[in-house]
Amino acid sequence: MSKLAIDGGSPVIESLSGPRLLIGSEERDAVMALFDRVISGGGAFDRYGGQEVDAYEREFAEFCGTAFATATSSGTAAIHAAVAALRLEPGDEIVSAPITDPGAISPVLMQNCIPTFADTDPETFNITAEGIQRVLTDRTRAVVVGHIAGEPADMDPIMDLAKDRDLVVIEDASQAHAAEYRGRRVGSIGHMGAFSTMSGKHHTTGGQGGIVTTSDEEIYWNAKRFADRGKPFGSDAGENLFMGLNYRMTELEACIGRVQLSKLPAIAASRRRFVDRLGEGIAGCRAVRLGKIVGGATPTYWFGRLRVDESALTVDKAQFVQALSAEGVPCAATYVTVMYKQKWIADRQTYGQSGHPWTASYGREVDYTDCCPNAERALATHMLLHWHENLTDDDADRIAEAVVKVEKAYKR
Repeated sequence: MSKLAIDGGSPVIESLSGPRLLIGSEERDAVMALFDRVISGGGAFDRYGGQEVDAYEREFAEFCGTAFATATSSGTAAIHAAVAALRLEPGDEIVSAPITDPGAISPVLMQNCIPTFADTDPETFNITAEGIQRVLTDRTRAVVVGHIAGEPADMDPIMDLAKDRDLVVIEDASQAHAAEYRGRRVGSIGHMGAFSTMSGKHHTTGGQGGIVTTSDEEIYWNAKRFADRGKPFGSDAGENLFMGLNYRMTELEACIGRVQLSKLPAIAASRRRFVDRLGEGIAGCRAVRLGKIVGGATPTYWFGRLRVDESALTVDKAQFVQALSAEGVPCAATYVTVMYKQKWIADRQTYGQSGHPWTASYGREVDYTDCCPNAERALATHMLLHWHENLTDDDADRIAEAVVKVEKAYKR
């Protein structure tokens, strides 16, 4: 219980306006029409012989502003297909984000490549060109740049560095559907983009799914080939070209995704309006503010970051968040542990007990100790708010009221 609850105060928020309503009658109608086509025409929901996956890929590429897109079964599969499309050698190194999901790191290791971790801006959860520069070696081949929380990384300096060092940039846009950086949609700025379309993201293909975007035709074909067991798409070969996995998306998933994609601009706009309203409501706070957004970025706010200045409070961040939670605010004290401190990476739990790829003859052992102090500082100084596009102005106002109330109670 928080201090406010102990003092007998009523919570500011008894309940928010309602649950997230991502799926509607439009998706139902589209799926039923697909069922009718399959029932009358035969087949099932595999993409071969269908039209939904092909159409979803075309529409997604157009939405992002790329020449090509290829759909996959998950966001992790999208990252894996993007990394595999580069046809790297075992022991090659890929710069990764320290604040991300394990699904962005596992594909690097599965390709027997070595992840190195670039530090972030201390005021965001995203890596920077400076952080990347510090971990480059003569074995570095690519960079996976996450746009964490739906907030774009500062891409121009990263792309300049990549050009100078001949690196491929993969944007992990799983949390940043429809976000923009200097007028360009994320997923179109790097050499490739990778998206997750699981049900928690801005738009979904039903439960799981992913997609790879690019304007490089060779990369496109390789990603598409890898995601279907190495099939010789885009070539005259009569047999599979290289090892791959079955990461295909189904017609049923793409059917839902197409409807969802048409809703995405409104979803993104609603999230931005909510955050703008919340920002206005807490503008007078001294200890709490919205997280920093880099210049030229237009976020889509998958979750909310609030910067908490403990020096202006009589309690620490954890106690402050506990009090906010007691006021009915959906919040958390932190996001994830930096990837290099997660036990499975620290203990090298990859291929049995081998420690590969780090310990393989082609690899190298990397000391990750304290490699990203800014990332650890960013996690330590920010709290999270959970929101979605169905929340209203009134919800934003009540959350702001709760933040103001708790800060007033604990201000130094």
